[in-house]
Amino acid sequence: MKYRCVTCEQEFPNGVPDGAVQLTSERHRVSSYRFTDGTVHNLRQLKVSAKQHQHLHRMAKKVGCEFCFPPPKPEPHPEPVVEQTQVQPPVPEPQIMVEEKPEVMAEIDPEPENELTAITSLAAAFRRVNRK
Repeated sequence: MKYRCVTCEQEFPNGVPDGAVQLTSERHRVSSYRFTDGTVHNLRQLKVSAKQHQHLHRMAKKVGCEFCFPPPKPEPHPEPVVEQTQVQPPVPEPQIMVEEKPEVMAEIDPEPENELTAITSLAAAFRRVNRK
């Protein structure tokens, strides 16, 4: 059974602790107990049925209510699937053959090839540089 102290609001979900001495009779709604550590608590038994819960929390859910927020059910853990892989030998890297071409040095004509290139400012600048 679940108990709650009326004075300090401490909850005892597993019932009255072992070694507690009852100080008052059980005829009343609240019973006083002295615990082994010397503290005195006035415990009230919490009895809430599903019907009472619907009446009390009809409009809004209450934080801490075990009916409004039930504890999560433990999910069964499936056995882990173990994949067996085969080790394959490494694949040799293909060799790439690169053909080397001899470098060709082109000679630059100092004279313009046509009249269009001769009239551009860039061509004129190159002509001035090449004259020196």
